[in-house]
Amino acid sequence: MTQPSDAAAHDSAAASVGRNDAAEQSTSAAHVSREEAKRKVIEMKELLQQHGSALGGDGSSSPGAMTGKDGNGAGGKTGAVGGTNEVRVEIEDGVEAESGQRPSEFASEMPDHLTTIVYGSQKDNFWIVTSSIMMCIAYVVIVMIAAIVCWQFIMFQYEKHVIAWVIGAVFVLVSVPLALQDIHFHIIHYVSPLQRHYIRILWMIPIYAVESWLALRFNKQKIYLETMREAYEAYVVYSFFKLMRDFLGDKPRALLRLKQIQEKTGRKTAKMLFPCCCLRAWRLDAQFLTRNALGVYQYVVIRVCSAVLALILEQFHLFGEGHYRSDQFYVYYVILVNCSQCWALWCLVLFYHVFAEDLKPIRPLPKFLVIKAVVFVSWWQGIIIMYMASQHMIHPVLDYTGEDVAKGLQNLLITAEMMIYG
Repeated sequence: MTQPSDAAAHDSAAASVGRNDAAEQSTSAAHVSREEAKRKVIEMKELLQQHGSALGGDGSSSPGAMTGKDGNGAGGKTGAVGGTNEVRVEIEDGVEAESGQRPSEFASEMPDHLTTIVYGSQKDNFWIVTSSIMMCIAYVVIVMIAAIVCWQFIMFQYEKHVIAWVIGAVFVLVSVPLALQDIHFHIIHYVSPLQRHYIRILWMIPIYAVESWLALRFNKQKIYLETMREAYEAYVVYSFFKLMRDFLGDKPRALLRLKQIQEKTGRKTAKMLFPCCCLRAWRLDAQFLTRNALGVYQYVVIRVCSAVLALILEQFHLFGEGHYRSDQFYVYYVILVNCSQCWALWCLVLFYHVFAEDLKPIRPLPKFLVIKAVVFVSWWQGIIIMYMASQHMIHPVLDYTGEDVAKGLQNLLITAEMMIYG
């Protein structure tokens, strides 16, 4: 009777050992699965670095971006990792993500068994549908405008002022659809709050082009149209600065980066660029961020206020555009806006110069050059043309004075430039 009892005890011990082995294998498998998840997280970070994302030295996500074909996502999906956004990676069902959440908590936002980046922004179907409808309406309006332009061209027997209007219409019909298409792509592929600034900057092209084209046809109303254009010009400069500033993250993150720049360069102050190199250097701390922001914001306020003041004074014949006389506001307007504009652009250049490495993923230099061309070059272009008109170098045409012809030439050039920038 003892042998069966011993055999049963032996079988029970063997079963217990088997269960322990199975438990150890299960624990080992879970450990391997977790190690595999960590390895894939590291691989994902390396992939982000290769595609332009800047990851911090502590392994956490810091400002970076992945852009489409043109660096700002136009024509494709655009992503940005900045501020407090986290990189979340789904590996396998039942494995915790890097953010500490289980994949099932946000699996509805991610394709199954795929590594996906969540940027903290969700697509808004309302804006996607609205944008699609507006695109259809825009194309219908463009076709109608093309028909009206052809009819006017034939009706007025190819007169000179109509020819200029038709040429401007050709530039508008090319530049506006391209810009609206880029805006539409950003809306349907909206994955980062940074894209708001891209959309605002892109709106500059249709607004400038349409306003300048309408000013060619409606000569008496051009002062109102130009005021709107100048106000939006200031808004574009503000949006570009906000794009760079928001990409760097919140203020503590930006200050931390400035401290790292100090340690890397061995300088506690910014290198003041020409032509303001004689100014007292700004400290690379909160002072630098504040003074750059004020340098841009002052232009926004001055540009808008001066444009509205010019509109009011024009009604009382006190503006005197193109006339450099002390009893007219135009000469003071030119000096004030030019100084404000130069200071704002210099602050933007200095800001980019200090944070050049951090801002590389969004490629701000091409965007800055376009904005500078629109704001600075078109401004001086208009001043030169109006000076030529005041010196009678531009002659009247039909019932248009030399000043009217000069303004028409300026508006025609802007429509052509918007097509190039678009």
